[in-house]
Amino acid sequence: MTPTSFLTVNLVSGLPGAGKTSIARASGRRNIGLQASDPETVGLAIASANTSTDVMLEVHPSAAPVDVAISVIAAGDPALRPGTAAIRLGNFVSVLDASSFWRDIRSDRLAPEPPVPCVTHGEHDRTVADALVQQIEWASVVVINKTDLASAADCADLRDFVRLLNPSSHVVFARHGRSAVSPWLPPREDMLHWLQQSPGWIRQLNGEGLLASSRTGLGCVVYRDPRPFHPGRLADFLSDRSAQSGEILRSRGLFRLATRPHVVGSWNSAGPTIEFEPTGMGSHDPDSPWGQEIAFFGRNLDAATLTANLDACLLDDREFIGGPLEWRSLADPFPAWDLDRDDA
Repeated sequence: MTPTSFLTVNLVSGLPGAGKTSIARASGRRNIGLQASDPETVGLAIASANTSTDVMLEVHPSAAPVDVAISVIAAGDPALRPGTAAIRLGNFVSVLDASSFWRDIRSDRLAPEPPVPCVTHGEHDRTVADALVQQIEWASVVVINKTDLASAADCADLRDFVRLLNPSSHVVFARHGRSAVSPWLPPREDMLHWLQQSPGWIRQLNGEGLLASSRTGLGCVVYRDPRPFHPGRLADFLSDRSAQSGEILRSRGLFRLATRPHVVGSWNSAGPTIEFEPTGMGSHDPDSPWGQEIAFFGRNLDAATLTANLDACLLDDREFIGGPLEWRSLADPFPAWDLDRDDA
């Protein structure tokens, strides 16, 4: 039986100056810069590689890693590439600049503009911090580059932060884009599925987190409660009290607002910015939480203080007994959600 011939498509991402091109070239693979993340552009880039074994696509920092991974899978449709080798998704390599990471993760500035307008995501609003956490959470390999320009303590902290955000990733230290250890791993049978299960916040919520805290104070606190948040008190917490429990560098999970009781919300913060969006989860789906399931990652987090402050944002007993009809009358300072669901 003739073994299947595969074209392995690896992805490499990083902020400008992190050294992703150096890492790509050091791999010995043909590397191509992506101008967009849609399937057509990705397919054309793969076709231009003129190779039947391995190719490296350099992902623009404005692109969401999962979108590029899905586009690679779509480009592998045999109907689109008759007579060519089957495509499989290889490693997703994220390159971090050890000399600037801690400054960048605390920044609210926008990531570089995409080379072409992003049709699927509309207005460009990804921040540098958001790009960094997604690059970490969706990576199979994380290269901590420019270690010669950062202190040993900062490099060790960055390694521990990566292990918190993505405990399944392979972490490699490098200087000038080169490392004594090869960052390349054998391709997984279903890399996209593996990447979808890798983010640390998913593992923490599932009780599978491998690292709860580091020796230097980096750690994770998981918050759960079945009651919905009072939107006014939650807004006050975010503006006045979120820093009382330590430095929150990343938080992610699912939550409910009392004024929107039939919608499961997505809680997503990176650095100083936070975004709330509706999910596609049904209110009564078996996997939908009754209330709050949020993982907080940061430095010197005080679990008792954070929990108490979030508890104070929930509906109290009197408000809770009032039920959804009364909850909808509460003041809600958050932007309205664009819902395409009939039951919301």
